[in-house]
Amino acid sequence: MALADARAMAPDLVAAEAEPARDAALLDAIAAWCGRYTPVVALDPPEGLFLDITGVAHLFGGEDDLRRDLLRRIQAQGFAARAAIAPSPAAAWALAHFSRDAIGDADSIAALIAPLPVECLRLEADSAALIKRLGLKTVTQLIAAPRKPLAARAGERALQRLDYALGRAHEPLSPRRPPPPVFAMKRFLEPLMSLEAVLIGVEAACVELAARLDRRGLGARRLTLHLFGVDARARSYGLRLTRPEHDARAMLRLFREKLSIAPEGIDAEFGIEMLRLDAFETAPRTMMARALTAPAGRDEEAIARLLDALSARLGEARVRRIMLKDAHAPEHAAGETTALAPPATQRRAIVPADGVMRRPLTLFAHPERADAIASVPDGPPVKFRWRRVLRDVARAEGPERIAMNWLDAPGAATRDYYRVEDSRGRRYWLYRDGLYSERDAPVWYVHGVFA
Repeated sequence: MALADARAMAPDLVAAEAEPARDAALLDAIAAWCGRYTPVVALDPPEGLFLDITGVAHLFGGEDDLRRDLLRRIQAQGFAARAAIAPSPAAAWALAHFSRDAIGDADSIAALIAPLPVECLRLEADSAALIKRLGLKTVTQLIAAPRKPLAARAGERALQRLDYALGRAHEPLSPRRPPPPVFAMKRFLEPLMSLEAVLIGVEAACVELAARLDRRGLGARRLTLHLFGVDARARSYGLRLTRPEHDARAMLRLFREKLSIAPEGIDAEFGIEMLRLDAFETAPRTMMARALTAPAGRDEEAIARLLDALSARLGEARVRRIMLKDAHAPEHAAGETTALAPPATQRRAIVPADGVMRRPLTLFAHPERADAIASVPDGPPVKFRWRRVLRDVARAEGPERIAMNWLDAPGAATRDYYRVEDSRGRRYWLYRDGLYSERDAPVWYVHGVFA
């Protein structure tokens, strides 16, 4: 009704402007809090949630105890809520909104839904109005009606909603977060108030998660720890690993680093009463002899765990490694990436078959100008002056011609690179910037030194 009419009936009525964006944010926050019961939570705007509790109800004493615990906690936060448990999302929605029965199983759900009004199927407005005009007011009457004539008049969508509620068809859900392939949950009789107590709980979760990973032959590449507090807040801490990890002690050591650097960041307030450890990204473990995977004197596993520990302590973005990039210009062929970047994104240098490196050990970020004299216009230099010192060329190899990317650097000159050695045995990497067909007086640069 109009607000004026409502206030005429109830003068003390409190009215507030609707704020859909804040309502959506609040519903998402409640969904995050519901992660204490299951990692699979789907939003049903504007005021509903779906929780997939398959395989986790026993952790809370059964389905009825889980439902009671959820309602008690959410009502204590000031919300009015109803909840129902059923084999399908559509059936659970129908029971929660239109029935006093809170739990139904596969054998009883049809009998529980049958006497409910057709609105419990969440039909589209046009289909619901048409079905009512036909005199079908309950699900029982809808079930008894001939399917083909009803589908022709009300649409296939109406019968699909009926099949969803009765469990005849599978109703897909879109969780707010992708469900983790492997996870471990721990509940505590008393809230954990200290960091040491929280780490004991994390250790138990790491042991359970490692066992589940071992059974599947997997290792964790990305871990997320969720701490659920008595204050109805969910705190999350993520880790990425350089290689698939399945050792509980290694995972615990990383979380100890992550949580110990700022214990006040946990902000437990009234305590942590539950935690969940998710392995969001997993990969098969590769068992290979160290001699086949690492150079002599280099422990790849120790290096990987050092990078994991440093990234957990300092932050993933602060621990970086040099990587190769696909670029025409040699000065742009190297860059940085995080130390935890997947190996697929990291290019490795290819060693030539003859063992002779074509690139210098020291490459200047900015090529340095040099004055050179060549015996023939397009030939290698015989003398060049660099850093005010004149050098005689004893040997030269080249040219190696590199043309710039015309999309990134239109109009850039072609480079002819030479590896030269002077009379004192020092080796340089020089290039002539531009061909004589491109410019009248090409310029020489020293781009690096080999030793």
